[in-house]
Amino acid sequence: MFLFISCSTLFEMDEPCGCGLNITSELPMVNGVYHLPYNNNLSMTYSHLYAETDCGLFTKISWDSDYIYEIVEGQWISLINPASMTDEEGKGTIVYGVWNPFIGKTITLYGAYYCDLEEQHLDSVKVFVK
Repeated sequence: MFLFISCSTLFEMDEPCGCGLNITSELPMVNGVYHLPYNNNLSMTYSHLYAETDCGLFTKISWDSDYIYEIVEGQWISLINPASMTDEEGKGTIVYGVWNPFIGKTITLYGAYYCDLEEQHLDSVKVFVK
């Protein structure tokens, strides 16, 4: 059994799906960069990103960052969970976290999905850890 989920119907496969992706945060923004205050009382500080597509109906968003962290020797992890799904309105959220070594750094977090398995939609945000 093969299940094909798309933001267009089978009859529209030759045309672009016309969807988009917009990523935002609830953090304060200065000069286009979100600012995340690091909580020194915790070993890791978490925040959320919010994704919105015009496609709706359960779109899988893949996530990544321009930094990874070695949590234990030889085990590297991304700062953000690798995937999330949007709801029936095309809205979703994802959690990311930073450790003390990221204080003073600006990280870039990326979200992307493919429409009709060919048309990629990509957005990113920058977060300064203070």
